[in-house]
Amino acid sequence: MEKNFVLPIVKKVMKNRNITGADIARAFNLHPTSVNGMLHRPTMQVQKLADLSDFMQYNFFRELATKFPYAEPDCADQELVEENNKLQNRVKELELEVNILRQTIRDLAGK
Repeated sequence: MEKNFVLPIVKKVMKNRNITGADIARAFNLHPTSVNGMLHRPTMQVQKLADLSDFMQYNFFRELATKFPYAEPDCADQELVEENNKLQNRVKELELEVNILRQTIRDLAGK
């Protein structure tokens, strides 16, 4: 995969939204030449891309993810599923125990 595939996407969004390098410089309190350099480097730090996403209200990460031909990550980690199931079973056990104790209290209070 080409190394500077991030910058064309950022520049496209800037153009579509009429955002200039000067706008970004003002928003982030940077010198315009710093922004110009950032927009011409072959790479960009993740935090800077996150800041630009927030500023431009555009999810660059989602668009970048479509560029990779890899499978989606597993959303449900097996260990978490098992732990969740155990906790749900424990909640059911405790609810049953609470109901038994409530009935016992009612029976004792009724005598």
